[in-house]
Amino acid sequence: MKTAFAPTLRVLAPSLLFAIALVTNGITPAPARGGQWVANSVVVPPAADMTRTLSALAAQYQASPRARRAALLATMRDVAATRQQMLAALIEDDPGEVLRVALPAPVRASLPAEIKALVEELVEREGILEVLVEDSDWGHRYHHFLRTAGQRLSLHFAGEAPELLTGSRVRVRGVRVGEALALDGGSGSVEALAVALPNTFGEQRTIVILVNFQDQPTEPYTAAYARDVVFNTTSNFDWEASYQQTWLTGDVYGWYTIPLNSTVCDTSKIASYAKSAAQAGGADLSRYRRFIYGFPANACSWWGYGTVGGNPSSAWVKGSFQLRVVGHEMGHNFGLYHARSRDCGANVLGGTCTTSEYGDTLDIMGGAAGHFSAFQKERLGWLSYGTSPPITTVQSAGTYWLDPFQSLGSNPKALKILHSTDPTTGAKTWYYVEYRRALGFDSFLSSNSNVLSGVVVHLGSESSGRSIDLLDMTPETASWSDPALVVGRSYSDPAAGVTIAPVSAGSGGASVQVSFGSQTCVPANPTVSLSPSQSQWVKAGTTVSYTVSVTNNDSSGCSAATFDLSSSVPAGWTASLASTQLTIAPGAGGSTTLQATSPSSAADGFYDVTARAADVSGAAYAGSATATYVVASSLNVAVTTDRASYTRKQTASITAAVSSGEAAVSGASVSFTITKPAGLVSSQNATTGSNGTATVQFRPRRQDPSGVYRVRADANANGVTGSAETSFVVQ
Repeated sequence: MKTAFAPTLRVLAPSLLFAIALVTNGITPAPARGGQWVANSVVVPPAADMTRTLSALAAQYQASPRARRAALLATMRDVAATRQQMLAALIEDDPGEVLRVALPAPVRASLPAEIKALVEELVEREGILEVLVEDSDWGHRYHHFLRTAGQRLSLHFAGEAPELLTGSRVRVRGVRVGEALALDGGSGSVEALAVALPNTFGEQRTIVILVNFQDQPTEPYTAAYARDVVFNTTSNFDWEASYQQTWLTGDVYGWYTIPLNSTVCDTSKIASYAKSAAQAGGADLSRYRRFIYGFPANACSWWGYGTVGGNPSSAWVKGSFQLRVVGHEMGHNFGLYHARSRDCGANVLGGTCTTSEYGDTLDIMGGAAGHFSAFQKERLGWLSYGTSPPITTVQSAGTYWLDPFQSLGSNPKALKILHSTDPTTGAKTWYYVEYRRALGFDSFLSSNSNVLSGVVVHLGSESSGRSIDLLDMTPETASWSDPALVVGRSYSDPAAGVTIAPVSAGSGGASVQVSFGSQTCVPANPTVSLSPSQSQWVKAGTTVSYTVSVTNNDSSGCSAATFDLSSSVPAGWTASLASTQLTIAPGAGGSTTLQATSPSSAADGFYDVTARAADVSGAAYAGSATATYVVASSLNVAVTTDRASYTRKQTASITAAVSSGEAAVSGASVSFTITKPAGLVSSQNATTGSNGTATVQFRPRRQDPSGVYRVRADANANGVTGSAETSFVVQ
């Protein structure tokens, strides 16, 4: 039987079958640019092509006579297995593409059982969240896991991951490939059921377990050295940085040689073996809320790895065991993210800016073993408004005093000055101003005349722990060793209507003048999004509705902006916007509906639908977003019975569910064919209702034989067909 996919199958067959042969023999093709895979110079089709191929084979299988199904099933199995390996490799680097090419639930439900087991699945799971960060010389990487009963699933976000601490109970919804889930990063993908709270005050009971490997039983430092680093140096650092509110106590166990080679990087096994060894050595693990694992250099490419939050928390330190690493990972364990810098070229803010993840040259969460910034200390609860030691929230013009940032006492340690407010969420972004001296763990600043002669300014949002950026108040230089705003200079933000100018800076503290003026308008490109972002699978000629959302990113000093909306669809298609203009206040959002319709002759495949918003003022401020529309030529059919077996006195209820993509198909005619063990056939017809299902009843006759009864459901809606089979037993 010919289908719309037949030409594609003929073109793809040679390279595809070669790739299947490679995988069968244990050779994994490597991903190439453009979404393709290359194996020994043979290109394996991109994931979208393989998805279309699998869908076409499934349609052929359902429509073919039983004699041909065995061969088709074998081909489907090979294609599905290769595609599964491709998606498993793709999900870590491009989870958005996995979501785009994922088979909708009704399509998956129509597949034969052994093929279904090789195909991704839209699932909802509940469990405990683990958030870990990997620190290395080349950069960083966050890892998210969900612990459920007996499983640990890795989570991969196409958008921004939620900022929840390790230990939070969550419900997630995403596409599962093996032991991994692809999630869109929106609010619908993760629901917080119980949020874990940080533990950042008082005594922090900590156990350090030192291990080495069965092929490398070396001890690069002594247990006494590790004790000094953790319970003297790092504890003293936290004691000083917290203004004597937090410190570490505990014990060191090891060295232990664990049954793991140094050629393996497996943090879970390192922790498990280390705990077992320490328990055998007499440790009562229930006494500790923080675990640190130290070990020699091995296959791990990072120098530190730790949970973000967690009670208990965990940190892994490879190789060099020092404050710069242990204190940094302990910061993650407290719940902190990295301390960044923001480089805007010749400007302090505005224009084209880039951030550097470890760019803060003063903070241990950045590029130095110095005090956490005021933003970080506020998140930890060590600095707060109206308590001691306090932060002063500046609400009116005046001259404000700052004590040295590292010193004890009841005088203010930092200023908070409003930069902007999100009109939708109400979340505020603040300037944080602090005065640093070469004291205690910040003694490395003793030769830095810039920092000692002025104030340091950060920018951070209360809505995100990742948002803290050190600002460069001397943008005319290329160095980040001189970030301070020194006495005699001032900084003005016309969009916020604020000016900051240090008046004096000495050993006792600094005074800073803050003034306010009218806010000027700073326009910016709008943000545009299309939802649903996951591919919509429909038959040719179907109208699909999308929500177009536009956010006005102009500064609060601007008036409301009007945006012209336009759309782009493939040639021969039609698109209609409910509104062609949206007027939106700065920082706010608006939305409308976009309907896209393919021609009835459209070939099966993946197509892009794009929405664009442009400021009508004539300035080149615009944004766009793209969603995927998938044309599928066959109906998805799933047929089930209410029981697996019946007696002759019982009636079987047989239901067919018919859909096109995610949408239920109403008004489809369904022909049910029941084949009895003796070969006799019974037929019934029904029509699907608004929920896309049709049900018939079958009661065996007294003379009907016992055995397996085969059921086939053939659906037809406006000439588009699909079928499925199942069976039941009559006893």
